[in-house]
Amino acid sequence: MKENEYDNGYIERQTVSSNPPELPQIRVSVFENYFAQKPLGDVDLIKWCKTAKFKEQVIAFRTTSNEKVRQRIKRNLPCITPSGIFKTRSRDGLVQHTGFICIDIDHKDNGVFGPEWFDKKRLVAKTFDSLLCASMSISGNGLYLIFRIAHPDMHLAQFDALVREIYEKTGLVADQGCCDVCRLRGASYDAYPYINPHAKPYRGVLKERTARAKVRTAREKKLLDEKVYKLIQKIREEKKDITDDYHDWYCIGCALAHEYGKEEGLRLFHLVSMHSKKYYPTDCDEQFAKCLRSRKIGIETFLWICKKHGVTFK
Repeated sequence: MKENEYDNGYIERQTVSSNPPELPQIRVSVFENYFAQKPLGDVDLIKWCKTAKFKEQVIAFRTTSNEKVRQRIKRNLPCITPSGIFKTRSRDGLVQHTGFICIDIDHKDNGVFGPEWFDKKRLVAKTFDSLLCASMSISGNGLYLIFRIAHPDMHLAQFDALVREIYEKTGLVADQGCCDVCRLRGASYDAYPYINPHAKPYRGVLKERTARAKVRTAREKKLLDEKVYKLIQKIREEKKDITDDYHDWYCIGCALAHEYGKEEGLRLFHLVSMHSKKYYPTDCDEQFAKCLRSRKIGIETFLWICKKHGVTFK
């Protein structure tokens, strides 16, 4: 991998922040495409975020409505792992954490269009001094945000804290599926990326009670199911909305998915979600599909969220 391969386009690039000529080196692994398991080498993260090398392909992607063409373009673009240097693209293949996390903000979850994304980019930059980069996704209808974190050994807990704080302070809903340390970030192009090489470490940590490898007896399972079904029945009777907070809604979906699986978990998720003013069946289906793919969260988290909203057995 040639060091200057991603220098192309620097002259035409501009940033919202000040950008001194001498930038710190942040090395990340680069892969040939989304399917590659071994890296081609490593590149500087800031160079990657600023490059215009893929401008032509990205504009072609954004200007065609042909899904086959879009998929062909996307799968032939290189990718990086913003959170680390890897020998293979897997958690076990991590050689060194970069101290950075990438978070995706999609149009589908936020209803933001076109020029509005520039305002959202500035809003996040103004709100978080830990933001290294904010740039447009390949679709042109979303952002990817790269934050510096203080505790790389607590990657998931810091990811969760950032997701919640982004929502609380900006109203933007992040893609919860981007939590994996080996998550890929595909090549894109933004004429005006926000770059802050002096980003401060984000120190927020959010610890959820994640699912443990526990085998329940038949009696324990029966008692647990009785609790869960009684709580859901109470939610229905009182028409209680316990899903207004996006992060809570996500955790509820993950907990039900882990405990009850695809079919029964989805049915229960709809029953819990349907009293929200934001409820749409198709959105609920899509959210649950994300929960099925994401890391496991124990059913205890669902019980705790119910208690937080005053839904108890009393």
